[in-house]
Amino acid sequence: MLNLRLFTIITAALAFYCAPAAAQWSPVGGLLNVAVTHDCSQTSGNIASAKTEGLFLCRARADLVDSQVKDASHFYVVHEYGLLAIRTTSDRLADCWAAHQLADAPNGRYYLKQWITHWTNYGVTRPSYGTPAQRIANVRSCCACGI
Repeated sequence: MLNLRLFTIITAALAFYCAPAAAQWSPVGGLLNVAVTHDCSQTSGNIASAKTEGLFLCRARADLVDSQVKDASHFYVVHEYGLLAIRTTSDRLADCWAAHQLADAPNGRYYLKQWITHWTNYGVTRPSYGTPAQRIANVRSCCACGI
């Protein structure tokens, strides 16, 4: 009886813990062939960086962003995949691609909202994005999902 109860508790905990990880955008098609390397020295202080050799991730930076706004780092990774998918250096176009991808992904609107909250509180003006308000407006317009 005790073993069955323990088994049930562990199974329920694992299902609860693993569910959010499965409910997010994942690369498909040719993006599955992108080499992913965990190397913060290649991301210039960002969560991720798309380069000709593949995608570089910095878990420490993602953890920092997620400590500021839970799950906000996911959008930044999708954005970098967007640079590779549409073969551009335009951050505005990559934001738009990421917004489209997340608008249709399981739990994607949640990740968009988390990123918007993060960018509202921590975003900075950059030539490639404009002001935080301009970047957020671009993403909202591109996702056309009412966020």
